[in-house]
Amino acid sequence: MATWADASGEDATVMALAHLLQWSGGSRPASAVGYIYQEEGGSMHRWVVQSHGGVQNFVAAHPEAFVLEPMKPGERCPTIRLRNAWEQSSAPVCHYFRAGRCNKGMGCKFSHAGLTPTMCQAFDNLRMESLRSQVEYYLSDDNLANDAFFQAMIRGSSGGWIPITAFLGCPRMKQLGASASEIVAALRWSTQLQLREWPEGAEEVRRKAPLPEQQAKRAPAPTKEESLEERPLTLLKDCSDGWQAVVEDLQRRSFCFHKHRTASETTLEEEFSLLLASTQWETLRSKAGAVTRSTAWYVVPGCCCRYTYGEASVQPREKPEWLYSIEARILGHMCGLCKDDWPNSVNMNLYEDESQNVGWHSDDEGLFRGCQVDCRIISASWGATRRFEIALKDRGHISGKPSIFHDTLQGITLESGDVCSMEGAFQRHYSHQLAKGAAGAEAAQRPASEGIHYGNARINLTWRYIAIGQERQSQALLS
Repeated sequence: MATWADASGEDATVMALAHLLQWSGGSRPASAVGYIYQEEGGSMHRWVVQSHGGVQNFVAAHPEAFVLEPMKPGERCPTIRLRNAWEQSSAPVCHYFRAGRCNKGMGCKFSHAGLTPTMCQAFDNLRMESLRSQVEYYLSDDNLANDAFFQAMIRGSSGGWIPITAFLGCPRMKQLGASASEIVAALRWSTQLQLREWPEGAEEVRRKAPLPEQQAKRAPAPTKEESLEERPLTLLKDCSDGWQAVVEDLQRRSFCFHKHRTASETTLEEEFSLLLASTQWETLRSKAGAVTRSTAWYVVPGCCCRYTYGEASVQPREKPEWLYSIEARILGHMCGLCKDDWPNSVNMNLYEDESQNVGWHSDDEGLFRGCQVDCRIISASWGATRRFEIALKDRGHISGKPSIFHDTLQGITLESGDVCSMEGAFQRHYSHQLAKGAAGAEAAQRPASEGIHYGNARINLTWRYIAIGQERQSQALLS
C-alpha cells in the first residue's frame, strides 16, 4: 500500500497536510500547518510552503486536494478543508490514471483531477483507514461500555452480528460520506472485527471479543473556574428578590435561577396577544420538514448582527416601540435592572403546541461569547406550561451530537409569567432543552380551526447581550 510517507518533495507536503486534516475531522485553521513542521521531514515541508509564498498560496496551488474557506466572524485565520478524494469532478475519474497506467495525458477524456497516482492511492488508503478505525471504535470496549444503542443491537441479534447499514446513520460516517460497500472494503483489513460478506447487500460485522458490561457514564470532576471572590459577579438574585436557585454550581461558576410570575393573568393574556399579533415570525423546520417553532430576532438600533444557530439564520429587526412596556416589566420590575443594563437583543420563539420544542443545546454562539466570558441570559414565558430541563454537557460523546450526563439532569416547570436566568459560565458547562409536552400527540391532532391561543401555545422571549457587536462598535469609535 502506498502511504503519504512514500511520497517525496511537494507531494510529501501535500500528503502530510492531508493526513493532518484527515485525522482532525477534515478541516483545521490555516495556522495548524505548523504541526507538520514538527514531524519527520518538517524542514522540507516548511521549505515547500515558503517556496509558494506562504500557506494560503500553497493551498491555492493545490485545489485538487484542498479548499481554503474564508474567515468567519470571530476567527483569526482562514480554514483549510480537505477536498475529499471521492468528490466528483465534471468528468468521470480516469481509473487508469489512478492506477498509474494512463498514457493519454491531456488527451484523455476522463478526469485526472490533478492528483498523482501515488497521491490518489494514499488518499484512498487514508479514507479506508478512517472508516475501519471508526467502526472499530463503535464496537470497542471503551465505546460499548457507555453506548446503549450498539449494546442493544448486539444483544438483540443472533450471534452478535450488526448490519453494515446500521453504521451509515452515525454522524461521523455521514461526515465521511461513507457507503456500505466502502465500509465492507475497509473492514477486510480489521484484526478486531469479523466480517460476513454474504448475501451481497446484507453484509454484517461482529466483535471477535466478548461483549463488555455496560456502565453508566458519570459526570467528571468539575473544572474549577475563578471564584466569585477572585472575580466578582453580579447575579440577578442580587438585584431583586424572589429568585429560587435551580443550579448554584460555584466550582463551575454556573448559575440558573427561577422566579415565579408577579403579573396578573389578564396582563399576561394581553401581552401574549400583543406578541403573537405584532411579531414578524419566521417559521423554522427540521431536516424532515416538520415545523419546530417560529422565531424572530430583535436588536437595538444600529446593530446589524444576524442570529445564526444550527442551519437557521435570522435577520435582525430593530426593537419596536410596543415591546418597551414588556421589557420594562420583565427586565426592570422583575429583574431589577436599570434601563442602561438591559440586554441589547431579544430572541422570540413561538411554540404552537406541545409537539414543538428545541432539543439539547447551549447558547454558545460566538455572537454572545457565552463560552468565553460570563454571560447573562434572561428568559420569560407566556401561555402553556412547559418543562425546562438542564444537565451537564458531555463534550466527549462519540456521536458528535449535543449530549449530556444523564445523572445530572434536572428540570423545572415554567408557567406563564415565569422568568428564568442562566448566568456566569453556565453555557460553557451546561446544556438545556425545552422538553416536548406529554400531550404532544394530542396537540398535533387538534383541529386547525382552533388556531393558536393562550391555552395551548407558548411564547418565549430570551434576552441576551451581543458581545461581538459591542466590541466592533467600540473599535469603530476608537478608530
